Amino acid sequence: MDSDIYGIRVGGLCGVNNDVYGIDAGVAEISAGDFAGIQVAAIDWTEGSAYGLQVGALANVVSEKAIGLQAGLVNVVHGDAGGIQLGAINFDGSYAGLQVGGLVNWNNGPSWGLEIAPINANQDEFDGFALGALVNYSEKFRGCGLGLVNVAYDVTGLQLGLVNACDRLHGVQFGLVNLICESKLPIMVLANAWF
Repeated sequence: MDSDIYGIRVGGLCGVNNDVYGIDAGVAEISAGDFAGIQVAAIDWTEGSAYGLQVGALANVVSEKAIGLQAGLVNVVHGDAGGIQLGAINFDGSYAGLQVGGLVNWNNGPSWGLEIAPINANQDEFDGFALGALVNYSEKFRGCGLGLVNVAYDVTGLQLGLVNACDRLHGVQFGLVNLICESKLPIMVLANAWF
């Protein structure tokens, strides 16, 4: 585990090393340090930062930051992440880039880009385009939200859905029910706007 890998590591059932630079393949591949290159396994686990391509059939887990492409059933980055994430569940500290989630994209920190999933849940601010088949949620949202239900505390831009709700709006809402809590006309049918 104390050794670094430069080149190719085929870990078999479980490969554990410190830093790994190159191609990493096996069933469960664990890097106690950083990873850079191509990682293909059922489970890819990096305790440091990851740069490159991670294809984890079950999961890609990174403790610090990840830059590149992650594809797996579950993608988890506890720090900042950027690039492309493709998975049923994508969970990040903050994200910049494209997220495609079969179930949910969940970001705890400021994020931006394009997110597509049944549920997009941003616990901080989001800038960009959110396409949520069911729900788009964000504390502060700047951009375009297209979903069945769009909810945010502070919106700058466009909300387009069956139900749109926010506290403050600098933009336009189109939907069956449109709610702006701090507006003189807080509830409108079909459209609502406030600048």
